[in-house]
Amino acid sequence: MSETARILREAAHAATHYGLQSGPRLVDTDGRIDLISAIYIGATGNTPHSFTTPNDTTSPFNDMATALIETNEPVMAAIRAVSKALGTDIPTDSKTGLYCHIEHLWYWQIDRRPFIGEPPTEAEVVGLLLRAAHAADTPATPAHPAIKPIPRQRQAA
Repeated sequence: MSETARILREAAHAATHYGLQSGPRLVDTDGRIDLISAIYIGATGNTPHSFTTPNDTTSPFNDMATALIETNEPVMAAIRAVSKALGTDIPTDSKTGLYCHIEHLWYWQIDRRPFIGEPPTEAEVVGLLLRAAHAADTPATPAHPAIKPIPRQRQAA
């Protein structure tokens, strides 16, 4: 099992254990978590205090929470895997042109079908996490047994 798949399976467990929410915090005042918090908990086993305090009402991310998420490579690898498993267009940062995987997941958990305002059910979130875990464990292009790698040539002396 890959590290990303393990994290995503732990995230699915955390989502069912704590319950899910899609409010203005990564972790609600009653202890329910959102999708991104579930992934962070799956990777680290803890919930930082900064996840309970939002920057403003439009985003659950304060600077400390953002830094904790973005600087943790296993967490970001799991977030990218889930973002890919969604199968929808990943938004890009207008300044850098880089993909915004965290934003992609955050908007999906608020409104899985744009303009309806309907968050995903717990079963949909857990299903997404488990599909992403399965994809992380599945090789993208299995090698054909008849194809042998080309041997490397020796450097000329």
